[in-house]
Parts: sequence; C-alpha cells; structure tokens
Amino acid sequence: MKSIFVNKNSRVRSGWKIASTYASFFIANIIISLIAMVFLIIFMLSAKKIAVNDLETYIKGLAGLNTGFGTFLGFIQCICMILSVWIFWKLFDRRPIREIGLIKIKKGYKDLFKGLAFGAISMILVFIILVTSENISLQSPLSSPNFNISLLIQLVFFIFVGISEEMFSRGYCMTVLKQTGNMWIALIVSSIIFSVMHSLNPSMSIISYLNLFLVGLLFAYMFLRSNNLWLPIGYHITWNYFQGNIFGFQVSGQSTESLYKLNTPVNNIITGGGFGPEGGLVVTFIIIVGFIYMWKFYKPQLLEVDKNQNLQVKL
Repeated sequence: MKSIFVNKNSRVRSGWKIASTYASFFIANIIISLIAMVFLIIFMLSAKKIAVNDLETYIKGLAGLNTGFGTFLGFIQCICMILSVWIFWKLFDRRPIREIGLIKIKKGYKDLFKGLAFGAISMILVFIILVTSENISLQSPLSSPNFNISLLIQLVFFIFVGISEEMFSRGYCMTVLKQTGNMWIALIVSSIIFSVMHSLNPSMSIISYLNLFLVGLLFAYMFLRSNNLWLPIGYHITWNYFQGNIFGFQVSGQSTESLYKLNTPVNNIITGGGFGPEGGLVVTFIIIVGFIYMWKFYKPQLLEVDKNQNLQVKL
C-alpha cells in the first residue's frame, strides 16, 4: 500500500506532489476569491451602488479581465499559485527554489529579454497572417491606438501570470517528474497538465487543447534548452500581453482592455473565434516555427548548475 504514495527511493511520488500542490492552490484561490467577492458585494449593497435585483447580473460581470475586480482576482490566483509551489517545494523536496529553474535575474536576464522578444514577435506574426488573409480586421487604423491606464495594470498582471504558470507547469511539474527517470514523461505530462488547467476557460475546443499542449511543449523545450525559467516566462508574458492588450484578441477565452479593437473574428479553425488565436491553426503553425527556431538558432547561456539538476537535453 505504501508503494502507491512512495517510490523505491522513499520519496513521495511525483503525481501526489503535483496533485497536492495544485489542489492547495485551487482551494486557496477559491476561498480567498469568494471572501473578496463577498466583501465587495456587501460594500456595493451598503453604499447603494447596486440594487438587490441587479445582483445576479453584477456578479456575472465581475470575473472578466476587462474589469478591475476581475484583474484583482487574477492577481490573487497568481499569488496563490506562486505560494503553493514555493511551500510544497520546500515541504517535499527541501531544496532551493533556483533548482526548479528560477535562478537569479542577474544570471537569467538575457534569456528573459530573448523570451520577451520571441513572444512578442510570435504574436505579431499571428496578427499579420490573420489581417493579411482578411480573417480579422481592425475597427480603427493602426495610427489610432487607444491608450489607457489599464494597459499598464494588465502588463503587471501578465508578468505575474507568466511567472506563476511557468513556476508550476514547467519549473515544479517538470522538476518533480524527473523522479520517473524519463524526461519524455516530464515533457508530455507537464504539457498535458498545462493544457487541462485551462479547461474552465470559455470557448474551449479540441484545437484549443491541442495548441495549449503544443505551446506547453514549446515552453518545456525552452526550459530544457536554457536550463532556467526566464526564457519561457518572457515568452509567456508578451505572448499573452500582445495577444490581448495590444491586438485585442481573446486570451484563452478571456476579454481584456486593448490598444486596438478587432471586428469580431469568425469562429473557425483559422482564427480560433471566441477562444482567441490559441484556438486556431495559425497559432499551431507559429508554435511549430518556434520549435524550429529553438532547435536551430537559440544558443543557451553557459550557466553554473547543480549536475543533479541539469535539465538540458539534445533534441
């Protein structure tokens, strides 16, 4: 019976570690978010800013990223995920956080900047392909951007998203799955987890799951090639930010404030429709291009790492 929970090296099995970490994050996020929502509703009712009859409609409109409270809930989610990873890494493995790839920024800043540029260029290419193929169109010309303060707030938010999701999906899951002794298991299982994590997002489809799995593999490959998390973190940040806040696409089914507004794209396998371009085949193509770039042109830094924690592979 003990072998179900502990491996032959007397270590808690990787699946239980990952499940415990994610369950703790999920429960903490739900509880804290509900408490915050209750306090907000009580305040709004007591201040007579909403009527009881309008409460259901008001609650439905709270969670979107295009609302201040929705962004606040997003910050709570990110913080809960970061803390869950840190706590359970210390609880189960009792090793420094740098050993899941979160090395000091002064050592990883070059990879961070490369990732930021790579993610931005990738989403710009998605935008250009969809515009030139007339699958989407802008409501106003590129010379008339809509600047507002929420673009800065959501940039900070997507920085938290990039750090939290990469800490869990790549840093924690892949490092813990190394216990299996099979790096392909770490690659594939962590990417499946990343894809399934988005199951509650609006407008999910088979292609959405496929693309999220593929981009999870790309982030995992970045992690292995660079031997740190900063490259996938950078890519993740600008991929999301340019997708939503610059070009006005849905970000995994979520609406955001944006620099430009799009005429609602047709819901097909090219544009991704309500889920955003991540639900379309253009993104599938760009992810494949990303793999080719990482394989042929990316040159990893020479970093000092613990030999037991070296994740680099040749693919």
